[in-house]
Parts: sequence; structure tokens; C-alpha cells
Amino acid sequence: MKRLMMLVVGMSLPALAGYTYEIKDGDYFIGISLNNTESALITGGGGIDLNLFDYSSLKIRNTAPLSLGIGGIWQIIAGDYTKAEITGGEINSLDMSAYAEILISGGQFAQIRSHQDATLTKHIEIICQSGYAYNSTTGFLTGLWGDGSAFNIRLINVAGYSPTIDNIKFTIIPEPATMLLLGLGGVFLRCRQ
Repeated sequence: MKRLMMLVVGMSLPALAGYTYEIKDGDYFIGISLNNTESALITGGGGIDLNLFDYSSLKIRNTAPLSLGIGGIWQIIAGDYTKAEITGGEINSLDMSAYAEILISGGQFAQIRSHQDATLTKHIEIICQSGYAYNSTTGFLTGLWGDGSAFNIRLINVAGYSPTIDNIKFTIIPEPATMLLLGLGGVFLRCRQ
């Protein structure tokens, strides 16, 4: 019985560690739909349409520069109970609906649209430095990611749903100088003891 359990666990580990799709440098896709619990990891390249349904998940670490037929992602549509995490890359359009959730801490986006109700929960989390700004006249959200690179994202509202800005939870990370001062303060406190 013990050997059988070890065999079952051993066989399931590669499946748990893998992704249904892996897009790397030089790869370019035209239309991928993730269903059920499928997943994708994107570390380079790009594609045209990426659709997330059911309980699927997506991680984007990087893409090639946004250029049709070469790189970046032109459109991501996330619905149902999907989850995505984006830390880099170039995306033209991100369209959120239903209970989809996304965590963004880097990358470049031309626009984000939300067909979601933000009264109970916020579905988009942006991790950035303090000092971000939203211009309600132009619809642009500007600020700095944790690494200091700038973002300038057009937020598009959809009639009948909460404004996209209301669907964003901002998590502020301290600037590097603040972290250095905190670290030095800890060293001085420790030396005094």
C-alpha cells in the first residue's frame, strides 16, 4: 500500500508542476481558450486572443514587444472564476467579467475594461508605488511599478457595471529608499541592545 501511495504521488507531481500551455520566446499563438482548470505560463513571445473560462489560470512573466504577428498579447478575456497574475510583458487589451480576478505588478497595458460589480469585492489588484493618479476626464491611470518603471493604462467603463477604477484595489509597496531607512533603523535598534 505504501508503495502504491508513493507511486501515485510520484506520478501526480509533474502534472501539478506543469502548465497546459507554455509560451516562450519565439512562440506566437492565434487564439487559445483555457477551460476547466487549464493553465498557461507566458515568459516570452505573444499572441492574438487569449480567453480564460471556468477555473483556469494564467501567469504572464514577460512577452516580446507588442507587434502583430511577433509579440505581446493583443487581447485577454477573463471570465467565470479565472485567476491571472501579470508581472511583466506588453498587453493591448484586458477585458474582465464575472468573478475573474487579476493581480498586476508590472508590464504595459493599453487598456483594461471591467464588466464586474465592485460593491462586494474588487477583482483587480494593482501592486505599485505610492503616488499613482487617475484622471477621470481622460480615463488614464498612471503610476510606477515596484521596480520604478512607469505605467499609463486607459481604464474603460462598461454601462451597467461599476466603473473600472472602483474595481481596483491598490497595494502600495514602499520605495527602495524607504526600505533602506527601515533596514538601517532595525540595525541601529539592534546595536543599542
